Amino acid sequence: MKQRILEHLGALVSCDTSKPAETMQVDDPIMQYAAGQLQAAGFTTEFQDLGQGRVNLVAKRGAPKLLLNCHLDTVPVDPKWTLDPFTLTEAGDKVHGLGSCDIKGAAACMLTAVEATDHDVAVLFNTDEEAGHGDCIEHFLAHTDWHPSAVVVAEPTEAKAVRRHRGFASFSAIFQGEAAHTSMANAAGHSAAHDAVRWSHAALALTEPGGILEHARFNIGILEGGVASNVVNSQMLVRFGFRPRPGDDGPEMAAALRACLPADASVEWTERFLAPPLDTSDEVAAFLAHTGLTEGEDVDFWTEAALFHQAGHPTIVLGPGNIAQAHQADEWVAIDSLVQTAKAYTQTIEAGVPEVTHVA
Repeated sequence: MKQRILEHLGALVSCDTSKPAETMQVDDPIMQYAAGQLQAAGFTTEFQDLGQGRVNLVAKRGAPKLLLNCHLDTVPVDPKWTLDPFTLTEAGDKVHGLGSCDIKGAAACMLTAVEATDHDVAVLFNTDEEAGHGDCIEHFLAHTDWHPSAVVVAEPTEAKAVRRHRGFASFSAIFQGEAAHTSMANAAGHSAAHDAVRWSHAALALTEPGGILEHARFNIGILEGGVASNVVNSQMLVRFGFRPRPGDDGPEMAAALRACLPADASVEWTERFLAPPLDTSDEVAAFLAHTGLTEGEDVDFWTEAALFHQAGHPTIVLGPGNIAQAHQADEWVAIDSLVQTAKAYTQTIEAGVPEVTHVA
């Protein structure tokens, strides 16, 4: 099993999927490789091409109740890589390669698992998760009349089943002002930068003890604008986000942030992504008991499992590696974690899915 996983992973890593919006199409090598391997394992395959690099590969064998999902896109290559990011490099008990942990390693495990059994199962590979939009999954959910009784979404969980994680909200605010010479009286009162800083200060106050964002991992990621220190800033871009816990009210948090805007500020406020947390503690209890999967603790990152759950499908997250190894130079995953994950996927496929009610 180890050798087959590494064979698949080497092939997947060799395909550059770091900029899917610019390059990804149905005929991309990684999509053709995955489709060919699934067809050889007895699957029927279908492509859904949404354009702009957003591609789904939907594969089914038999009359499946279980869906395995994994995204094939990666983040861009960090400039501090010391290895070839597109060559799988084995070093002791781990392998390096772009996406080896997040999350092509899981895709390799899925391909290995479906080869190890002839049971009914479906596989969905998508290509826009790292873009943070979820368009591929939302398209799949909106254009299928098939309702899986259980979904396993691959993200790094150290080969354990996770059923709770945070949500993710992303916004942009473009503050508008009036350019002027800074020597003029009251010119700074029309500064977009000053309004953006006032809002930022008020927003950060919400993260203090007792504030609505105290536990929400709020972050201002981009502050961009201006031309010179002696010119009043006429436009300022702010991009920011937060991660609500299960049970938190994401829309209420977003409203609190908008309420921090200066009263006289001119702002173009855009909700880029407002994804719910995942909490399938009740829905998947029978599934976990039936499959015998090892359960892991809650994680703080967001996954597309929340979109499946929101659509009414009992969902867990399970994949190799740890999120601390993702999105970094010389990304790696432990070989043992890959093997454990492939065994967990195989175990899940062979166990089948107990009868559960669609919860939409």
